[in-house]
Amino acid sequence: MMMKNLLALLSLLSCLALSAASPRPLRHPPRSPPLDSSETWNNLFTMCKDARAQDKDHETRLIPRIPSEKMKDGTMCCGNVKILEYYLNHILHQVTGSYSRMDLVRHELRRVARDLEPHCRSNLAGHEHFQSFTENLQLAGQMYKSNATAHNKAIGETDILFHYLYETCKPQA
Repeated sequence: MMMKNLLALLSLLSCLALSAASPRPLRHPPRSPPLDSSETWNNLFTMCKDARAQDKDHETRLIPRIPSEKMKDGTMCCGNVKILEYYLNHILHQVTGSYSRMDLVRHELRRVARDLEPHCRSNLAGHEHFQSFTENLQLAGQMYKSNATAHNKAIGETDILFHYLYETCKPQA
């Protein structure tokens, strides 16, 4: 019996030593619960629908498209988190219009940002994506001659951003 326990312990220790010696993959972000919440998605769609109803320009898009291969490789998560933080700090906190469920959505978006921020603190991946968004927002403000109109368009695209966060910030199995 003692020999059996000793063999089991040696086997366990050798497995641990092998796993410690093997290279670890890059850490992937944790999965933020609101990304998988149907209630959050429904609230988000309702808010975006309200914003789009006020939007007269359906040709302009602020959030840059992400090619499908970049969606799958995990490098765009932090760029989308940076856009989310910009939304929270510069767009959603100063909303003057009335959007259904804005407070609920803002709360859930803060949770996503809080969950993913530690992963992206020193990660520069996706910076061009973020830069492109801020340039598009600035140009839209100039084109509309109103930052409020540009911010309304951004609020109408929050579901696109949320979808990008859902697709690009997946922990690897």
